[in-house]
Amino acid sequence: MKTVDYIRSLSLQVIDLDGLPFTYRGETSDEVVADEIFQKGKYVLPLPEDFQPKVIIDCGSNIGYSTLFFANVYPDAQIYSIEPDKNNFKFLRFNTIFYDNIHVIESAIWDKETSARLEDTEMGEAGYMTVETGEGDEKSFKTTTLSKIVAENGIEQIDLIKIDIEGSEKEVFSAPDIDEWLSKVKVMAIVIHDELRAGASYEFFKAISKYRWKFSPRGEVLLFIREEEQNATNEENHEEHHEENFNQENNWQ
Repeated sequence: MKTVDYIRSLSLQVIDLDGLPFTYRGETSDEVVADEIFQKGKYVLPLPEDFQPKVIIDCGSNIGYSTLFFANVYPDAQIYSIEPDKNNFKFLRFNTIFYDNIHVIESAIWDKETSARLEDTEMGEAGYMTVETGEGDEKSFKTTTLSKIVAENGIEQIDLIKIDIEGSEKEVFSAPDIDEWLSKVKVMAIVIHDELRAGASYEFFKAISKYRWKFSPRGEVLLFIREEEQNATNEENHEEHHEENFNQENNWQ
């Protein structure tokens, strides 16, 4: 079924986003997610006022809620929006048609390029989990990697990356080439799904521990802001100097 025909066959709701329409499926989990992002401000992040990202990657875009939110807050950013589910992707493409700065990718982020399929987690349209499978599976598709997306698009810095991929963070953050993209990240907003895939949080925290971050939990969204190496060094020197003075004042060695 063509994208337009599929969308016309559903009960639709439309939100006005600064003069442009955002369409979602009525009487589904779409309504809950739309409310979380556009009304409750799920991705209204406590970032510096002068934060003006040039590159944003949205992993797990669904039908484009967070992608369109970021596009309206940061209109000068190039946004790479990734979604594996075919029906969700039809809406994603439809909702982003008026935005020249949004680049949509129909695939799932994984630790390597391989065959995978989606499993229903009974959480509605927002809850499909990627599972690796054989090429003979008729429902399989090719996964992609963040390293590939970064390389193919010549991305030198990821100013903001949002990750909500239903447990696949376990594979993504255990990938052997993870530092090819993680080292470029300045701000990361992530939802971790240990309830869907045990070990997801372990792999995540193990991977990011190589770098220094400022951490701010915001409900289910975990916000990490990368600390500059110079700032981190200055803080370490300040801490060492403070400890030395403290020991001298108290005659401690």
